[in-house]
Amino acid sequence: MSSIIQPRFYEDAYPIGRLVLDRAKSLGLSRTELVQRLGYANLNTGHRALTELLMTGASSPIIAGKLGETLEIEQDLVDAIMLATLRQKSDEARVQMLDREEAYMRSFRPHLRSETARTIPEPIFIAALLTTARLRVVPTPEDIWSASPDERDRTLKRAIREHFRDQRGSVPAFGRIVAYTAVVMVGYRSDFGYPYDVDGNPAGPMQQVGRLGEAVFGTSRGDARLTGLLKNTAVTVISAGDDDDPSP
Repeated sequence: MSSIIQPRFYEDAYPIGRLVLDRAKSLGLSRTELVQRLGYANLNTGHRALTELLMTGASSPIIAGKLGETLEIEQDLVDAIMLATLRQKSDEARVQMLDREEAYMRSFRPHLRSETARTIPEPIFIAALLTTARLRVVPTPEDIWSASPDERDRTLKRAIREHFRDQRGSVPAFGRIVAYTAVVMVGYRSDFGYPYDVDGNPAGPMQQVGRLGEAVFGTSRGDARLTGLLKNTAVTVISAGDDDDPSP
């Protein structure tokens, strides 16, 4: 005889998981019996769907309409508990976002970056191995950011011209350089900075700028172990026909 279902790690973290486990115990159901009650002919598929429901609150189409009947409770109660689960997950996402923002704010440093024809790198593995920051952030003297605006502009102009010349007007994987931005102030989920043209001339007032995304690279989906593998390697100018493509 199969043993009555018992919670595994994190399966009771959400309201829907606690409901399913509690009702299955009350009904004396094992995991396999619960999967069978849910209507899965393929037990392996059913077990995966049940585990996903318990651990994440995500309900498959098969489970969604049968959970009340399976657990012998009103579907309205199931719907209310699913809503409570979604609220918890939403609050968790907000907390995680705030934590990421606080960490980013603590680590933020003003910097000069190139703006390129492509915002999504191609091929992506080059950006993943070297990192987007390594490819698009332009080295500048540290004291430039505390200098007067005029001195900052003069120093940035030299840095921009040297970078554009050394890179031959193009960034590997991102294509043609179309402008530069001096990112000077951290925001929330985006930052603020001053635009410059490719000759190093100021091109307008402070504006909002999106943050640089990071490509990841590994040997399988979700594996990021190879990301940044070559981040300390000098960036070599790569000349390719499509680097002159002005399309984003």
